[in-house]
Amino acid sequence: MDFLQLVFAFVNAPLFATFLLGMFWKRATGHGAFVGLLAGTGAAALHHGLTLPTGAVAGIKGGWLGLVHQYPSEMAQNFWTAIWAWSACFVLTIVVSLLTASKKSDKDLEGLVYALTKHDRETHLAWWKRPEGLGAAVLVLVVILNVIFW
Repeated sequence: MDFLQLVFAFVNAPLFATFLLGMFWKRATGHGAFVGLLAGTGAAALHHGLTLPTGAVAGIKGGWLGLVHQYPSEMAQNFWTAIWAWSACFVLTIVVSLLTASKKSDKDLEGLVYALTKHDRETHLAWWKRPEGLGAAVLVLVVILNVIFW
């Protein structure tokens, strides 16, 4: 499980940041996405190379560039690696996208970017049958369960 989470930190975290920006920000460009993915993977490699879980020997579990920080477990190290990878990808994608010209018009992005896609409102349905009402109910339930089981 620890190894799988490490792979996810390297691959899925930057990919998730790229997908979020691509779906919700019409200004994202291909160049920005590519540089962001490279930066996210590079940030994951750098973080993993500079950190090590407690009790581990430098090598496969990290620390191969030196030891800057020790985490209490491999899972904590993997989570922080994913956070660094996601953040680097998100920021670099935005910066490079702002510096490069977008070749796509709003018409080309319709159906791909959330803000440019037409959405039908189903106001005739009861609140629990609409996505907004159901989402709010689930969120309230999650908060209640977290308070109960904290």
